[in-house]
Amino acid sequence: MNLSINKLKESNDFLNSLFENITSAIFLVDKNVRIQEFNNSFKVLFNKRDTDILNGLCGNVIGCIYAFEEGEDCGNTSNCGKCCVRSSIIKAFEEKENTLKKVMNRKFYIKDTSIQKHLQFTIKHMTYNDEDMVLVILDDVTDIENSKLELQRNNKIIQNYNDKIKKELSIARNVQQSLIPDKTPIYNGVRLTAVYKPLYEVGGDLYDFINIDEDNVGIFISDISGHGIAAAMITTMVKAILETSKDLLYTPDKLMENINSKILNVAENMYLTAFYGIYNNKTKEFTYIRCSHPYPLLIRDNKCIEIKESEGMMLGVFDGLKFKSHKIKLKEGDKILFYTDGLVEAKNNSGCEFNDKAYEIVNSRLDKNINEIIDDVNEELILFKENQEYEDDICMLGMQI
Repeated sequence: MNLSINKLKESNDFLNSLFENITSAIFLVDKNVRIQEFNNSFKVLFNKRDTDILNGLCGNVIGCIYAFEEGEDCGNTSNCGKCCVRSSIIKAFEEKENTLKKVMNRKFYIKDTSIQKHLQFTIKHMTYNDEDMVLVILDDVTDIENSKLELQRNNKIIQNYNDKIKKELSIARNVQQSLIPDKTPIYNGVRLTAVYKPLYEVGGDLYDFINIDEDNVGIFISDISGHGIAAAMITTMVKAILETSKDLLYTPDKLMENINSKILNVAENMYLTAFYGIYNNKTKEFTYIRCSHPYPLLIRDNKCIEIKESEGMMLGVFDGLKFKSHKIKLKEGDKILFYTDGLVEAKNNSGCEFNDKAYEIVNSRLDKNINEIIDDVNEELILFKENQEYEDDICMLGMQI
């Protein structure tokens, strides 16, 4: 059977069925703002009988708090001049201008009980029986609006909490920055340089240049697994251990054993990789220990090789670990690059790691001094990332004899 929508629209049965069964509360008012027609949903919303509605003034019928409490007719209360529904109805009569989906927030007396409601209303001018009328469509959106208000309150709480966290992170960042050398120290016979980029406000990488005595300088670099506050707290612990282990600075193996015992099981599922070396300016010996940290790169005679002689377990996981230091004789012109794995594991838009690129950059600049090499690696890393966020902290140290 073919249905004609135009014939359907002309059917009184269809229109009456639509009018009575639509969930929105609908009513029709004349120029005096008196209700002439209404549907079942309107009666249900305001709990009114037919005799209470027909020819009644809008505000009195719907139980407007001002009409009810002041005992006045709609149009004569203290609020009628500011009422958004009434002003929209009058505007529709005078200017034939419709109002779409505005929300009124007000208390209404329903069954003599004051109830706060949010009503979304649409107002349309129309002609009915050759007479100007205004159609008012109401939807009770109280639950939706209350949910919005609750969401806004929760968002405000979250925002305040985030602001507090940011403030605390800023303090933590300042504390952690104080652990990092604020400038590269100058020692006889050795040039030092560093680049450090924490992933967040606080990071898990730590480095230090330690002035042991007039002949010895210590170089420490470490990386705690994980990021954020927990990682930063452990780096703070490690820094404190270094500061209180002056008697162990000459023995890298004993220093690492001490760090391991102090941070053992401090944080679940977290561990520390580290490298510590001592350079003696008189003997030009470099005594070092590596604990699961990336291999340093030694640049000598226009060649770049990884220093792999030292093997050691990660720190903070296994009790009673013993380590063995190694020595290498350095000579004038030797350069060593130390770094954390955030450098070589950095990825670009294509998912490629910086690993091969980093070695390529170093090998193409073997004749440059260590400062220039590290600066070039850092600049190439920035280009490689193309403004992407970093996945991990970045730390690079360099020494040149």
